Amino acid sequence: MGAVGAVALAASAVAGCGGRQPADRLPADTARFTWGERRAEIELLECGREGDVVVMAGRTGSMVLQVEADVGEGGERRTGVTADLGGDGIWGAFGPDMPRGPAGEVREVRVEGDRLIVEGTWVTFDGGALVPKTSPQDGLEGRLEARCPDDEDERAAPGDGAVPPPAPPA
Repeated sequence: MGAVGAVALAASAVAGCGGRQPADRLPADTARFTWGERRAEIELLECGREGDVVVMAGRTGSMVLQVEADVGEGGERRTGVTADLGGDGIWGAFGPDMPRGPAGEVREVRVEGDRLIVEGTWVTFDGGALVPKTSPQDGLEGRLEARCPDDEDERAAPGDGAVPPPAPPA
């Protein structure tokens, strides 16, 4: 988890995913982590993208999220997600090409507009060395959806009561 955090902090100046938000209104700089029937929203403190690699780190109260995702071909093998959910433990998954992988299962990694989406089977980890405490068969279906817009993408879309920005001169 430390290596992912170091990458996330080092990439804080890199541009976000880019694009517009869907109708569910996930706030900017927020991640929604779903495990089984439960979900938590975590404020993203750092996020960025360089090439095919997206990194994110966030915290809300006692919950901490760290993500390193490869959105390129076969990127699920090079993606890792951990969410320390306080009393609910540490959940996540690492693809087999990650230093702590494989753990759980990362089935899909993609970008939709300004969102990173990771789907898979989350397992629980011990609190120290991030060793899985459960097998993928005992894990929970999970999804990470994180919105990390570029500053210029954060304008409200027409129809939200906002006036669209003027068109650039021709």
